[in-house]
Amino acid sequence: MMKGLPEGIVSYNNPVKCVHWNGSFRGANSPEQTFPVMVECENGETIPANHVIVTVPLGYLKEHYETLIKPPLPLSKVHSIQRMGFGTNNKIFLEFEEPFWEPDCEVINLIWEDETPLADVKPDVNQFWMKKIFGFTVLHPPERYGHVLCGWIAGHESEYMETLSDTEVKNYMTEVIRKFSGNPSITPKRILQSKWHSDPYTKGSYSYVAVGCSGSDIENIVQPLPLQKTDTKPLQVMFAGEATHSSFYSTTHGALLSGWREADRLITHYTQSQNSQNFSSKL
Repeated sequence: MMKGLPEGIVSYNNPVKCVHWNGSFRGANSPEQTFPVMVECENGETIPANHVIVTVPLGYLKEHYETLIKPPLPLSKVHSIQRMGFGTNNKIFLEFEEPFWEPDCEVINLIWEDETPLADVKPDVNQFWMKKIFGFTVLHPPERYGHVLCGWIAGHESEYMETLSDTEVKNYMTEVIRKFSGNPSITPKRILQSKWHSDPYTKGSYSYVAVGCSGSDIENIVQPLPLQKTDTKPLQVMFAGEATHSSFYSTTHGALLSGWREADRLITHYTQSQNSQNFSSKL
């Protein structure tokens, strides 16, 4: 994909501080031209643009919407951002010298003795966080991945796990696996865990429709700025990402489809503009 882009067009390790819109900005390379949008980076660099597609995770948007976009977002969009849910789902990869599971095993589920669907139990997260792990997926084929299990953990327990070191998590996982397998000699040789909640640019994993939220909130978040048709240039700030897809939120393909949606929106806008100009010239 990168081969089809002009050299130097992609910027790395250059965080955006603020997206200024509904203005009249001039670029250093084209002082005679004005742009409605200016992207301000943390290193002081500014990038003028006609359109910007914001694709930051909803968790980041929840925490930074007041400073990321100026003028401020309309209240309808802010309220929808606040109502939408954004959770944390982490993975714990454990590698072993030899498998202790059968060759055809796909999943190892964990069932704790004191679990009950009839009681809303809120245990001490610091002490019992590992009980939120509901099982392990066996990675196949072993010729490609080795002998690896992938554990799944979500919620506040997942966020607490991120505060622990790899050694601490490894010790807890060793204790859990030995307890459930009955084999006191099992020891993972390596561990790798994701930390989506503590990542400053994600603040979680993916979105969900929370209580009090609806599909209309997703539609509100999607709407480009400015919201109303005015004399200002349209489609200045657009929004994409998994949280903006009404059907496939919380998924990677939802994020991909939302990007295509906004690209199509721009293509349609310029195609209609060109057709309108052609029609006017014929008249």
